Amino acid sequence: MKQEGMQTHFKKGVTTLCILSLLQRREMYGYELVQETERISGGLLTFQDGTLYPVLYRLLEQGYIADRKELVGKRMTRVYYRLTDEGADYLALIRREYEQVSEGARRILQFGEVHHETA
Repeated sequence: MKQEGMQTHFKKGVTTLCILSLLQRREMYGYELVQETERISGGLLTFQDGTLYPVLYRLLEQGYIADRKELVGKRMTRVYYRLTDEGADYLALIRREYEQVSEGARRILQFGEVHHETA
């Protein structure tokens, strides 16, 4: 698998976690989520509209986030998203799972490095 393919696959796996984590702090609209993701990650993570909005719509359907519309200017409507109580519970669950998987992967990578150095 090409490097960019692996990065894309991994990003898809953490998009939900990142979105819910950001919304845990405060409500945000889509473009704001994109900007905050890039800013906080130091540019290591970015979301494209084609990645972000399908996840937001799925999270809305599942009841993990809620939305509200606000008129901005005379014609533009901005949709703000916020975490629901169910979303906070789900975030806690997937955060634990992510930490366990990450720790397992870290251990395997370190094991490989140690055994490679001694070989």
